[in-house]
Amino acid sequence: MRYKNFGGTDLKVSEIGFGCAGLGGILARNQAKGESAQALLQKAYEEGITFYDTADMYTQGESETLIGQVFHTKRDKVVIASKGGYCLPAQRKFIARLKPLVRPLARALGIKRGNLPASVAGTLSQDFSPHYLSEAVEASLRRLKTDYLDLYQLHSPPSTVIELGEFIAPLEKLKSQGKIRHYGIAVDTVADAVLCLKYSEIASVMLPFGLLDLEALDSFLLQVEEEDRNLAVIARGCFGGGLLKPDLTEQQLKEQTPKWPRILTCRSLADQHGRSLLDIALQFSLSINQISVTLLGMRTESHLRANLKYLASPPLSETEVRAFATAQAPN
Repeated sequence: MRYKNFGGTDLKVSEIGFGCAGLGGILARNQAKGESAQALLQKAYEEGITFYDTADMYTQGESETLIGQVFHTKRDKVVIASKGGYCLPAQRKFIARLKPLVRPLARALGIKRGNLPASVAGTLSQDFSPHYLSEAVEASLRRLKTDYLDLYQLHSPPSTVIELGEFIAPLEKLKSQGKIRHYGIAVDTVADAVLCLKYSEIASVMLPFGLLDLEALDSFLLQVEEEDRNLAVIARGCFGGGLLKPDLTEQQLKEQTPKWPRILTCRSLADQHGRSLLDIALQFSLSINQISVTLLGMRTESHLRANLKYLASPPLSETEVRAFATAQAPN
């Protein structure tokens, strides 16, 4: 495992981070060989992963709770990043209190997260007001069993929220109180990432980046480099949300994404290099100097083992990085 400076902060992080969105939850399946989420987190730590990214809305707060149970005794050994701004619907809050009863029933019925009706899942809303952010941080600290967060991020705020910058004052207050060490913004678009550059107070920006999300290369990341910004960049989605998996057929790709021609081109190029596309995808993200940490979502030890295997594979040369960045789908 290699470690990098986290932008201009005093933090040092493993170059791959553990994306904790899938930990726990009512619809979580039993992990292979009876592994628990806590055992998985412990194993990741033993393998050298020190950056753990979560959010208060992930699995109705259970993701944070699991992280707190594992790391509260070695708090200074890990970097914990959480996010806030989403408000859980009343339905999810109610179900969260009934998890011990609801989880076995959901498993027995074969219900999956993506199949929940809107009447059960509820509609998510957002709140980035000073009062809400303060309350959200306090709740996250309780679940994480800690008195500070290394990084607190606004969770996918609208462009207008970023432009107004009214979040700076409440987050600075939380920082002065010692409840958060640094703060940043998790965005969904490169345009929103660029908006974040107007604030020197922001320590980090999280954005989608990978073989299927290259827009940031010639805009946001280039600007970070040219302006010599001490900004930590967190890359998420380097595996394309599962679209780079080798078992997806061409027809399945056509049904799932308009980016299917590029995926097929990258597959062919990876084959020419004698490597798996997932291996290439991770090494591509790791090759970008401006990226401080690449998040990988994991739910089982087999996921962890596979990711560590990709991590241990040879890095891409500059020529290979350019080849995959500029690969064009056939006409």
